[in-house]
Amino acid sequence: MDRINEILNSYGIIKAIPFSAAAMALYIIFRIVYIKAKKKKRETIPTETARALLIWYFVTLIIIVWLTDLPDFLFGKISWQQFKESTFFRGEFTVNGRFWRFFHGDFAALRDFELLANIALFIPYGVLLPTAYRKLKWWAVDLIGLGTTAVVEVFQPYLGRSCDIDDVIGNTFGTIIGCAIAKIFISVYQAQKKVE
Repeated sequence: MDRINEILNSYGIIKAIPFSAAAMALYIIFRIVYIKAKKKKRETIPTETARALLIWYFVTLIIIVWLTDLPDFLFGKISWQQFKESTFFRGEFTVNGRFWRFFHGDFAALRDFELLANIALFIPYGVLLPTAYRKLKWWAVDLIGLGTTAVVEVFQPYLGRSCDIDDVIGNTFGTIIGCAIAKIFISVYQAQKKVE
């Protein structure tokens, strides 16, 4: 449990929660007002829930991959100067070769936390996208996942982090896994609906 808390804190996940929760709450309020004002029919509960959770996910993702120290700055724990020094223009482009090592027989790479974390980070994205937007084909979800991680990685060096091709591969693989899980559950859900 201590190890999990350490990971959540070191990656800024705990610090991101109030901001992502606030963003999701604002989205829900605006969505309700929009539906009422336009007299539109709301989507299914799973779809509406997935769209709200996508807002949560995106805000959390932005904070943990780009702006880890933003919560500390906004809560007055660090100054603007400290935030600026910790965040902007200190990154680098790297090639760690984790996937290369794995596919060339170094199975110890499976214990590489960064590798697993990058896969796990995008599994929710792969699950939420096809649930929120049912018309998206599996390949479109995977391409959106690839595009999202590419944008994240390209900008990371300018926001104090490193850009690594392994992260793009891991994130895309996570999206593919998440999409597969979602598509299986959606097909089972639709099959049950037809039976009823």
